[in-house]
Amino acid sequence: MKLYLLRHATAADVALSDAARELTREGREEARIAGAALANLGVKLSHILTSPLVRARQTAEIVARVLKFPADVESLDELENSTSTPSLLKALKPLSSPNEILLVGHMPSLSEHLAALIGAESSGAFPLGKGSIACIELEHWRVGTGQLRWLMRQKQLQEIADRWSD
Repeated sequence: MKLYLLRHATAADVALSDAARELTREGREEARIAGAALANLGVKLSHILTSPLVRARQTAEIVARVLKFPADVESLDELENSTSTPSLLKALKPLSSPNEILLVGHMPSLSEHLAALIGAESSGAFPLGKGSIACIELEHWRVGTGQLRWLMRQKQLQEIADRWSD
């Protein structure tokens, strides 16, 4: 199975609370680019799961719209910061037909999950900028068993989104 880890796109700095921060116009475009790149790469998602925070949910919903994703975007509390990777994997285990899953969340947790899933010693080598995506291939829901297939930042995603849409 493949896990795609997407950091939420750029959000406003000011809101009633951190959880209520909405995407900016730039953030909405970053999310659209991420979705277009995934579409052009032929990604066929079985699930889209997002942190319940507004900026992550908005990112996930834009990506789902671009991909014409046929199911609902699901909220998963374990995608908020400070959740351990084993706890995240435990929450993912019950998913039916988990072929390709998109997880939309936050830093630093996404980099920590990435490092743990592939057995890397430090998450510092995997900085996910806003709207960046990493693809990890897993055979089992276990820490240290994944393989990093690719990690792309917005500039690379933009090239992929543009390349096939011309």
